[in-house]
Amino acid sequence: MLEDLHNPFLPLDERTPATPQWEAKRELAQTLRDYTEALMTSTPTPEQMSAMNQWLQDATAQLEQSPRVYGRSGYTEAGEGSFGEVFQEVGPLCGHSNPIAPPLEMWAEGETAYARVTMGWRYEGPPGCVHGGFVAALFDEFLGMAQFMGGHPGMTGTLTIRYRQPTPLNVPLEMSAWIDRSEGRKTFVSGKIEANGHVTAECEGIFIRPNQPVTALRDAVMAEKS
Repeated sequence: MLEDLHNPFLPLDERTPATPQWEAKRELAQTLRDYTEALMTSTPTPEQMSAMNQWLQDATAQLEQSPRVYGRSGYTEAGEGSFGEVFQEVGPLCGHSNPIAPPLEMWAEGETAYARVTMGWRYEGPPGCVHGGFVAALFDEFLGMAQFMGGHPGMTGTLTIRYRQPTPLNVPLEMSAWIDRSEGRKTFVSGKIEANGHVTAECEGIFIRPNQPVTALRDAVMAEKS
């Protein structure tokens, strides 16, 4: 079993918020999801939207005045949870406390990883269908988590996606993934998305374990820019 420090697949029955702070942030994030979904599908008057805009600006100002924490490392260093717990809160696709996340629910059973998600109107590409870029993002997040089952996780090297048919909006999407093999620092992962029992997309990903900490790679890039 993966150690919790690196476990992105917290059991479904253990996904309660770690603290009252996360619980409140989850509720606020869900309200923001509902708000943006309503914005995408409603036609209020310009006057109504102007009033709502002012209210949101005021609420944003309140948030900006509170203590700030930046990034997953910042939350773990502040004692807000382990890596796995924090990722489940702030991940861009799976984060319950991240309003841009659908969110994607992920878990593992044996040697297979599973996920479930419903993509609303905010993610529309072709009429009534999920934008292909978000399909790719789902695979990147999900296969990136599935590789943890191999015990030697790395960073995305390549993703090869086959779009079999349009992936519909507003229906539960079922995802599954498994490790095909490992070669040195490379882990090869395959996965698929199904909607109503039909495969809509398949993906093969190659993840490469870096030979130095990710933070060192990040700092090197930032140093070159400065």
